[in-house]
Amino acid sequence: MHVRSIMTALAATTLTLTMGTTLVSSPAHAAGGSRTLSGPATGDADVYLTYVGCADLLGNASAPASRINLGPYSAPLGRRSLGLVPTAAGSAAGPYSSFDSLAGLDSSVAVAATGGSSGVSWVMAVSRQSPAGTAWRGRAAVSAPAGSWTTVSSSALTYDWALVDLSSGATVDRAGSATPAQFAAEHGDGPGFAVTGFGCDGKAFNLDAVRASGSTFDFEGVSLSTSVAAGRQQVKPDEEVELTGRVTDGSGRLTGDPLVLESRSPGGQWATVGKPVLASRDGVARVVVPVAKTTEFRWHRPESQYADEGWSDVVTVTVDKPQETQPGDQQTQQQDGQQQQPEQQPSETSGP
Repeated sequence: MHVRSIMTALAATTLTLTMGTTLVSSPAHAAGGSRTLSGPATGDADVYLTYVGCADLLGNASAPASRINLGPYSAPLGRRSLGLVPTAAGSAAGPYSSFDSLAGLDSSVAVAATGGSSGVSWVMAVSRQSPAGTAWRGRAAVSAPAGSWTTVSSSALTYDWALVDLSSGATVDRAGSATPAQFAAEHGDGPGFAVTGFGCDGKAFNLDAVRASGSTFDFEGVSLSTSVAAGRQQVKPDEEVELTGRVTDGSGRLTGDPLVLESRSPGGQWATVGKPVLASRDGVARVVVPVAKTTEFRWHRPESQYADEGWSDVVTVTVDKPQETQPGDQQTQQQDGQQQQPEQQPSETSGP
């Protein structure tokens, strides 16, 4: 999984701000609602995960690795969250959100880090009082202590504000510290964007419950499907059968998740057969089992960090019954055997 780079979006946004054009809301603002994601991609041009420099918004930054996992602790939405692992200190990863009004900015994100995490929140906005070719940039240090989830809201943060030249990034003026609403009341309202991220100290952390632009994003697991197949579905008693299992994601890609075989007599209770089976290099799990009587089989996919547990459909292996000999048939066979015996001839005795 990859977190989207902000540089392309920043270039377009900076150009828009330089031209003094009001940012236009996209349909995502009106749609809003809650969305469940199985990775860092939001599919939303107004809200997405990105990474920036901790000391300089436009400075060099490194993309983190990402993965979905359970917890940590009790996730604020659902059971899972998005884990981010920085490749180095000095970069912050988190949600980007555009806004039409600095005074109304109220994006938020929940963060958890078992070792604690430090981060930064950046705001860029242009107001009617901003000279042409400039914008106001705000910076606020943020942190999340270990032990629980912490919600960071942009509207509650106090930013250090500076007027910057958009073409060079140089600081033109400074305007002290204030919340977004306080700053807008004194220096004028306007559109822009905000980025709040963590990982400046290089420590891993998790994000969830991203709220911005009227939408809420919940990070959960991926949907997987499990299938079962038998090499033969009719055998003689105690013959071996190969059973295969496949786990696929929504695109049909084999994921190779480990599987546990379960069996039962038709209508009976399910029981585990052997140990978990790891997939081969081709992504398929295989096991060979002897079948003494007609048996139903299925695969159980245990819960993982990124997916809920699940089961395959059922495949039945039928065992042929041995041919039984009827009592009447046995008596007939015995009589036939007696009839087939040669008759004994009387022995001849020679006289003297």
